[in-house]
Amino acid sequence: MPGTFLCLSIVAALVGFSYRRLQALRKLARWAAPLLAEPARRPGPFSESGPADTSPDLRVSIADLNEATLELGSQLDQPALLPRSCGKAALSVGALVALMQAAPLLGSSDVRTWAGPLISFAGGCVGALACSFIGQSAEADARRLREDWNALIRRSNKDVST
Repeated sequence: MPGTFLCLSIVAALVGFSYRRLQALRKLARWAAPLLAEPARRPGPFSESGPADTSPDLRVSIADLNEATLELGSQLDQPALLPRSCGKAALSVGALVALMQAAPLLGSSDVRTWAGPLISFAGGCVGALACSFIGQSAEADARRLREDWNALIRRSNKDVST
């Protein structure tokens, strides 16, 4: 059973890494939320009336928008890559440990001795499913943030005269 505990610990760590990636995306969405606010409520160059001139405040706001766009673009490139990789690793670890535990039991007729390999394999499968779910959530969050950000860019192109 020590192998089973080690397997489940590794799988739990992989699910934890996946979840941390999802939390990082959600933190990024909270960071971008003030920039994505409605134009009438958000201070800066993108108000409904549009910019009156090219003041230093306007240039700073546009620079902030450009910097945020670069940051979001890099973070939203492949949001489910880490959870997908962790899911594959969790399934692989579960199967490997189950095979290693089952090898000495091949001649055994006692069904109770097969509990360890079965738990290890099931743990790997559950970890892979959890990472898959986390990856789908990350994709959905990234898609929503990407759409909101594209709407902001379209809105800013209308509001800012170049």
